[in-house]
Amino acid sequence: MLSFDTITAAQNNDLAAVAEVIEATESRVTILADKAARRMAPHGGARLANYRDEFAQVGRVAVWEALSRFTDDNTEAFFRYIYTTIETTLKDAVRSERNGAAGADENAVKVFASMMEAADGNPFEAEKLSQTIPPKGKRLSAERANAARLAWQGAVSIDKVTSAETADANGSLADILSVTDEEPNIVRPKVGMGAVIVAADVLSRYVPTPADADTREAFLDALELASTGGTTPADMEVLEDAVKVPSDPQTRRYVLDAMAVLRSAVSTATEGALTDDLKTATDDRMADAREKHARVNDCLESMGAAQRDVLRHSFGINGALDFGWGDGCDMEGIAAFLGMTQMNVKAHRAKGRKAFAKRYIAVVALDKPALAAALEGAAASNLTNGGRK
Repeated sequence: MLSFDTITAAQNNDLAAVAEVIEATESRVTILADKAARRMAPHGGARLANYRDEFAQVGRVAVWEALSRFTDDNTEAFFRYIYTTIETTLKDAVRSERNGAAGADENAVKVFASMMEAADGNPFEAEKLSQTIPPKGKRLSAERANAARLAWQGAVSIDKVTSAETADANGSLADILSVTDEEPNIVRPKVGMGAVIVAADVLSRYVPTPADADTREAFLDALELASTGGTTPADMEVLEDAVKVPSDPQTRRYVLDAMAVLRSAVSTATEGALTDDLKTATDDRMADAREKHARVNDCLESMGAAQRDVLRHSFGINGALDFGWGDGCDMEGIAAFLGMTQMNVKAHRAKGRKAFAKRYIAVVALDKPALAAALEGAAASNLTNGGRK
């Protein structure tokens, strides 16, 4: 287990201590580097291996550089800070790699994104505006504006002219995909694309990635869409379920504000104003979330210390250092952090989940028997071998 004295020595350039810090964080670097590599090469192959090695090295450098910036006074805070730094650095590396394919730098893409809103979503108009509207120092040259547009649109523009054997298929992709309703229903989002992009960036920086593979994939897809300035009600449902609100007051405000922006982006009305029903639904959902969080914490407090600690650090509950679970679990890291063997962690997690489920269902059944019955069925299916005790 890494000690705070070792961290302090590493900050004073003790090479042996630095090596120990690198070794203690290596398992997390490896997991996050693999995740970043799969964002760049989802189909595997040699590209995945190359990106995995490249991003692992980026993560190790991030650990070394973050040492001098750490100012807290305990090991848990250090791991939380380092893991967040690695995750943020690798997300920036993926973004830079994608933008770099079009020759665009990150600042140029951000300026272009803000101009997309002013251009009503027209990328070519945004390219022109990027060269004139921003203040001096942020204004883009023609080359940077063009590179930003190419990075924004992707490898193939929707306006690229295509050809086919039938005349009906000729023309641009935009012409083929465009559909005009007989009675168009004009829907006006409450916020523009620029605000959505900024909100997505905030969530990518401050919200831990879910451990469950299916939830993680849906969460990353929703963030990726939002990072282009768009989102849907279905994506918002995914984010509402997946986003864990941080315990730090300032960070929590960032995340809550970002979620409010994304909710506004999918809250639309032809009259231009939200209805009272929509506002009430949001308030009710937030109240339900607060009630659920309190219920979870109460159930955890009634459990044994070992099972409680494993569950908290497996799911990042109440601001605990989140090592993940399932395929995304840093088993080596959580075992070292809690002073257990990996076998003990697995055993405490399995028994703890079952014990938590029984307590949670019993509490829910007091006022929501139908929900409790559904949860009991889900627990029987997910926490046992095919439902067999």
